[in-house]
Amino acid sequence: MLFSIDLGFKSFVVRMANPHEPHFLKPLLPGFHSGITIPLGFFSKHIERKTNQKTWKLRSDASDKIWEVIQEGMRLTGGWKDFATANDLRIGDIVIFKHEGDMVFHVTPFGPSCCEIQYTDPDINKEEADAGDADENEITHIASSSRMI
Repeated sequence: MLFSIDLGFKSFVVRMANPHEPHFLKPLLPGFHSGITIPLGFFSKHIERKTNQKTWKLRSDASDKIWEVIQEGMRLTGGWKDFATANDLRIGDIVIFKHEGDMVFHVTPFGPSCCEIQYTDPDINKEEADAGDADENEITHIASSSRMI
């Protein structure tokens, strides 16, 4: 939903979250890397017979990249493993999918503690490690750490 604010000397266009954007959550169980099943209620109400498009576009706060994932029936398969790996998803995480329209979904992962996973910028971690006396292995490990709960 868009609306504008006119302050007389300056105007702004503001995008508000649409309270009607449907969501679903998915707990990640063993084997989730091979694909996940879309909940029947969500699929029936928001996907089935609403679109012929079989490619979902997933985005998250972990990066600016938009991932294309293939829907096969009620499952997300092709491209899902790449998305899960890039977002450091793990067994026990809970993932919320918010449908933003046109088969674009914002994905928000929560860790086993039920807190949203906060991603750090790997480049910032590498710069901090470079400033210290860490050896090359420590720098690689620190740079690859991408999530904090």
